[in-house]
Amino acid sequence: MSRFHRSAANTAAVAMAAALVGCSGAEKPDPRPSATSPAPVVKLTAPEIRPGHHRIASEGPRRGSWDLGDVQLAKGISWVNVNCVASAGKGQITLTVDTVGKFSIDCPGNEVRINVNQLDLAEGRKGRFHIETTDHVQWIADIQAPD
Repeated sequence: MSRFHRSAANTAAVAMAAALVGCSGAEKPDPRPSATSPAPVVKLTAPEIRPGHHRIASEGPRRGSWDLGDVQLAKGISWVNVNCVASAGKGQITLTVDTVGKFSIDCPGNEVRINVNQLDLAEGRKGRFHIETTDHVQWIADIQAPD
């Protein structure tokens, strides 16, 4: 074999070896986010206790509807607090204190919604605290009454 043919053969062998090494199954990671990447985890924390108040009912984190039971509301200002987030798109929660009222809040899918509602009662009363929502909404709720 001539020197030229040996050099060409060696070059071809090196090129083939490089190609085989390149196909060894070792892949570089794709820096682009995958369409199936999980959504970022959003952590719910309990509502803070307001100065001069204490919790009379509390639940969560939980998903879906739940009955927090009977609560004894005192005369004066009480607070109904709900922190929520939806796992798919946007969700909604309806909170009911049956002797006082009912209200709804939206829960976004990308951040925790912190909702605070003030109840200013002329006299104390007992009521049942209930939350109505779907299973894709995660929430923490409480009622805080004056000390």
